Amino acid sequence: MKKLIHLLVTVRRTILFFFLWPLMFRIGSIKPIDEKLILFAYNRNYKTIPDNMRGLYEYLSAKGYDCRKMQSPAQPLKRFIFDLKFQLSYARCKCVFVTDNFDPLYAHKPNRGTRVIQLWHACGAFKKWGYSTLDLAWGGDRRDMTRFPMHNTYTDVFVSAESVIPCYAEAFGCDRSIIRAFGTPRTDVFFDSGFVASGREKLLSLFPEIGGRKIILYAPTFRGNSPDDAYNDRALDIGLLRERLGSEYALVLKLHPFTAAKYGMTDEEKRLYGDFAFDASGKLGADEAICAADILIADYSSIIFEYSLLEKPMLFFAYDLEEYERDRSFYYDYKSFIPGRLVLTTEETADAVENGDFKLNRVKPFKKVFMDACDGGCVKRIADYAVE
Repeated sequence: MKKLIHLLVTVRRTILFFFLWPLMFRIGSIKPIDEKLILFAYNRNYKTIPDNMRGLYEYLSAKGYDCRKMQSPAQPLKRFIFDLKFQLSYARCKCVFVTDNFDPLYAHKPNRGTRVIQLWHACGAFKKWGYSTLDLAWGGDRRDMTRFPMHNTYTDVFVSAESVIPCYAEAFGCDRSIIRAFGTPRTDVFFDSGFVASGREKLLSLFPEIGGRKIILYAPTFRGNSPDDAYNDRALDIGLLRERLGSEYALVLKLHPFTAAKYGMTDEEKRLYGDFAFDASGKLGADEAICAADILIADYSSIIFEYSLLEKPMLFFAYDLEEYERDRSFYYDYKSFIPGRLVLTTEETADAVENGDFKLNRVKPFKKVFMDACDGGCVKRIADYAVE
């Protein structure tokens, strides 16, 4: 049955990738490039336009460009129709921005005069993705990736620092010459003192019970080998943290969007620990949560790059490091890479917080290496380059 399903999926992809999508693109190419048309293309897992696109959309719209949000629908028939219509716009646009994989872009090269810009949804380079993972449990099938290539039509890739260019070249299978350290657009807000100051206020408007306590933000990435089977372990003992830290701190959970709906706090946990732990998943943006936090507990999430801009302490609760490194792998040696203390148990986590043992001296050097192109002017720099 699995072989039959894979065969049917392959046949469907072949028809789309090699026949229907190129045909619609050629039809769209009959008309000349529209110098004002800018596309912002993103997948169905986003609730609204991705934060890495929002500033560019607003900036270019204000300059008079015809900016169009193009979100791929979840329903298969609607997605089929959308993909065909997308080709017509793709053929005529001045520029198309993406922040993730976007399959309809990869069936053919863009027309001359069109820029295809990959912003990517994460800063820095941490856990591997794309072509870097083909031989890992997380990675795609090598035959499928050869038959249906990805990341093969970009004219430009923008990253947060020069140091990560080799990682992106490997992940996208592209030449380093198209990768530019122009920064990551969504980081501009962290250079706005008013926005940073408003983070705690916004969090307290959701959870006034926090009061004057310091905020520990727990923001783990998901586990599992694909978005469809994503899950979160409940490895952090909220009860123990409440007992040890509850009088001085409050714990705020910000789960990955793949797992937030299923793996948030249970009703029983809310009843037992509701005066200490608060689930902000889906209620507060990651940028606002970062600004509100006094301490971050992370694992393998790229949130650490944005958080480093504020030079605040981090702990790395990597209880499953050996397993995660085997299945997903990293671009750098994890233990020497992380800008904070490694903790493997809840007890160690509580000890580190109580003793202020965060290895904070690692944060500034980390920021300089991985975020040096993020300076508050990324949106303007990227937008102007894209259209000029």
